[in-house]
Amino acid sequence: MNGMGRFDQAFYDRAVVAAERPASQDILLVTIDAPTIESLGRGPLNPAVHAALLERLGGARAVALDFDFSAPDGAAPDSDAVLARAIRQHGRVVLPAMLSPLPRPTSVQPPVARLGEAAAALGFANVVPDADGVVRHATWRAALRDGVWPHMALAMLEAGGEGDRARRLVSRLDASGVGGIPYAGPPGHLRTVSYLQLLQGRVPADWIQDRYALVGNGSEVGEAYRTPGALPARGMSGVEILGNMIQAARDDIVIRPAPNWLNALACALPVLLLCLALRYLPPRGALLLTGVMFVAVLAGAFLALRYVQLWFAPSAALLGLALSYPLWSWRGQETVLRYMDHELKRLRREYPPILGEARSPALGTNWSVEDRLDQLRQALTRVRNLRRFLADSLDGIPDVTLVFDAGGRLQFCNRAALDYFRGLGVRAPRNGQPAAWLMEKIVADADARADINRALHELRPDEREAPWSLDLEVLDYTGRNFIVKCAPIRTDEGTYAGSVVTLNDITAIRQAERKREETLRFVSHDMRAPQNSILALVDLNRGRQQDAGAQHEAWTRIGQLANRTLRLVDDFVQLTRAESLHIGQARVDLTALLLDAMDDVWALAQARGITLEAPRELPQAFVRGDHALLRRALTNLLDNAIKYTAAGGHVRATLEEEAGSWSVSIVDDGVGIAAADLPHLFQAFSRVGPTARADSGAGLGLAFVHTVASRHGGAVRVDSRPGRGSTFTLGLPADLAEDDETGD
Repeated sequence: MNGMGRFDQAFYDRAVVAAERPASQDILLVTIDAPTIESLGRGPLNPAVHAALLERLGGARAVALDFDFSAPDGAAPDSDAVLARAIRQHGRVVLPAMLSPLPRPTSVQPPVARLGEAAAALGFANVVPDADGVVRHATWRAALRDGVWPHMALAMLEAGGEGDRARRLVSRLDASGVGGIPYAGPPGHLRTVSYLQLLQGRVPADWIQDRYALVGNGSEVGEAYRTPGALPARGMSGVEILGNMIQAARDDIVIRPAPNWLNALACALPVLLLCLALRYLPPRGALLLTGVMFVAVLAGAFLALRYVQLWFAPSAALLGLALSYPLWSWRGQETVLRYMDHELKRLRREYPPILGEARSPALGTNWSVEDRLDQLRQALTRVRNLRRFLADSLDGIPDVTLVFDAGGRLQFCNRAALDYFRGLGVRAPRNGQPAAWLMEKIVADADARADINRALHELRPDEREAPWSLDLEVLDYTGRNFIVKCAPIRTDEGTYAGSVVTLNDITAIRQAERKREETLRFVSHDMRAPQNSILALVDLNRGRQQDAGAQHEAWTRIGQLANRTLRLVDDFVQLTRAESLHIGQARVDLTALLLDAMDDVWALAQARGITLEAPRELPQAFVRGDHALLRRALTNLLDNAIKYTAAGGHVRATLEEEAGSWSVSIVDDGVGIAAADLPHLFQAFSRVGPTARADSGAGLGLAFVHTVASRHGGAVRVDSRPGRGSTFTLGLPADLAEDDETGD
């Protein structure tokens, strides 16, 4: 047999050994051993001796004399008659015959007629080893010409009154009558006594009574056969093989070869199941499953042999399993390599090298796996570089940029977005956060949030090909204006994969628009009104004869309107200059500026009957900034206090140091300001309260002060109540450097 046949035989032997059973106490082996030879002599024993032995076995259920009785005893012709008489007297003796060749015999060699006629039954006792010399199977029955010969084991059951068991076992065999021998154990497993001991009456009677007694040569005297699991030096005698067959027949156990269709199914089914599972398993799982299937096939073959006495050779199934994994691995590798080659070519075609990458050579048809892995490493490096390129590009965008997936969950945000959320006092967004939560932290209007969330989760038919799915102006919680744009992201197949949301800060644009509108209103109203009045006076006095007093009043009125126009223009120019001028870092003496500003408004205060007050000794206070702008800001504060203070009132100026800053306070006892007007006080062109009269200016003075303060890193605040006056405080960072230069 070939190598795989030897594997099947080896597995069969191990399975039979593993399925050992306890030896039956109803079987007794009587063997001719060395003491028997030594006492009775070598060579065939005299038939009369066998006759004497039969007298000792009178209580046995059946006796098998496994000796060659095919020729009469030439040394003592009467001994055959003695043996025949003993056989007939016992009545349950079975004698062997020789059939050849098995399993399809053509000839039979029975015992001599006298003995054969006396025997209760005849059966063939010869066994045929496999090609490796191991006896695994036996022919339990054989057809010869017009008759059927049973094996000696079945003949013993017939002689012992258990013919139904023999017939039941035969019914389970196929037409060849061949079946495996389910050995109960290794050589010496069955109860054995010496021929000489039995002949001498040294065997207990209960060992013989109603037992099957098998008499023959022992393995150390006669022929020894190799059996499954037995060592070559320790064979099993023919009479012990006969005893194992009798025990198997009584237990209704015989090993049958599986039918061809069942054997083919048992071999093909594991391979088919493995091939189906390999399509869905990773390599490690496939290897593990292959090993599991190996064990399952072997376990299935053993369990079938052990419990249903059905034998199928597992080698074909194991060979199929062993070939399935490498073939699947080869096929999978080829598929992966072809796909890898296709994608690498596509990557080189669609994404040229960036960031100084070297262009990789084209793949050859005979490139190895290692070459392809090297190409894959380069491709992955290119993808990582491309991702870094995109991430850096998004980080470089000054607008807030957020990337969401199709489910509306954040996947990326740029540096501008992190800075924006940090400015809102909100924890930096994390990947995976829902867009609805982020929009609640940004957009104040609920309807606008709903529009944004809809654009992030679904696309209308008219938006599927549009570059933007949303273009909406919103206002955040800090009052800043943003244009929210949602650009859909599509996969290579064109399906919707997410959105890129950008927040363009247009606060400066909207402020510029408001500034333009305020300027137009200033030009169209505040500046045109004095000019129209001048023109009306000129037209009124043109061609009319008036006395000197009327002409003087007209020219005085014209002068006032012209001065008012000049003041408006000057205030507007100064405010524009404060907003756009580069602030220098000259060291300025704030004390000197305050005194100069008080000198500038002294005449106005005297004309209105208002007293200007200041401490006799002011501290030396230095700040950094623009001398002219700071002086104009202090002058505006003093002018504003004088303007809204009644005659006989007081305006007091103080200078104090507060936590690293210098604070100039202008305190008046004028009309005061209502609380509702305070938020609008420092807005350009804003005139509040009941005192907003025609000669109160255009509302640019305090806006100028606020602008100068903020441009110098400081602030201006007001504390006022109607009827109790106001306190304006200008705070500027102190310059604490020890320097002997004086501020200019």
